[in-house]
Amino acid sequence: MGRRLRLAGILVITGLLVEALCLVWSKPIAFVVLVCIGGALIGLGVLFFLYSLVSGASHTADTSKAALDK
Repeated sequence: MGRRLRLAGILVITGLLVEALCLVWSKPIAFVVLVCIGGALIGLGVLFFLYSLVSGASHTADTSKAALDK
């Protein structure tokens, strides 16, 4: 689970870096890059983070249930 959370964090940080670079860039395409690429990376990072929490919680619940059955 730690690896998944690290990957989610990297996606969010990369999205923030893209958005920071777009704020310095003074071309009209910068807004499109900011919204499409930066927003997509942040959104994917958040969704992957939430997925990691949900799948990790069910995995630990299955493990503890199996331990109780023995």
